[in-house]
Amino acid sequence: MQEALDERGIEYEIVKEPTYPRGRRKEVVEHTGQHFLPAIELEDGTWWREDSKDMAAAIRAGKLG
Repeated sequence: MQEALDERGIEYEIVKEPTYPRGRRKEVVEHTGQHFLPAIELEDGTWWREDSKDMAAAIRAGKLG
């Protein structure tokens, strides 16, 4: 997914989240309802979470979020 962001010239900040236990990903869970990654917080404060390959495809298609 990062590669897709780079290809499109979209700036982003990487935020490290705990690998385990996944329950420690409190902010991700709060905003997406899931403990899975990747998740993107958009500029308007909304969050977007899908499977990585689906997110990459959407980014490449010009549909971020």
